[in-house]
Amino acid sequence: MKLDSDRVVAVSAMFIGVCSLFLTVYQTHLTRQAQSASVLPYLAVGITSNSEGVYVTLRNDGVGPARIEDMRVTARGKDHLVDPYDFYLQTKPSAAKSGALAVDRVVPGRLVPAGATIQMLGAGGPERVDMLADVLRLFALADVPHAWLESMNALGTDKAVIVVTYSSVYGDRWRVRSDQHVPQPF
Repeated sequence: MKLDSDRVVAVSAMFIGVCSLFLTVYQTHLTRQAQSASVLPYLAVGITSNSEGVYVTLRNDGVGPARIEDMRVTARGKDHLVDPYDFYLQTKPSAAKSGALAVDRVVPGRLVPAGATIQMLGAGGPERVDMLADVLRLFALADVPHAWLESMNALGTDKAVIVVTYSSVYGDRWRVRSDQHVPQPF
């Protein structure tokens, strides 16, 4: 086989073209990853307790909005397609009569902006002490200090778990549970 300059140039041009194609595909992949990471929502279920009140919260600690896809409470092996407010009222119907409950509904389709905190269930004023005890006895919350559970006589393992399935604007999906600190890909 005779190597002439035309063949060497042609093979070199093909090699450079294939390398350029590979680099373009790889760069596009990296760009897509960067775009997805720039809108990454990171939801967490928690509790806020201070002199103002006691609230079960859903906060977005991420850098992008979260779209709620599913909201449920799991108790005793059964899924209840309700938010924490409705579940609380199912277990303690008399609480609705006091008018002291606070609620901000979390329903499928709702957007939770980056940096936002939603108070899903709570009470202020003098009812906050009873609300703290009720919430700690009813829900498994990962970020509750052990001392709170002891002081409210709320130790136990058979508690309801708040489960929220959400997605980013690019359709990536996660599920966060109130008894875990970190959302899981779904």
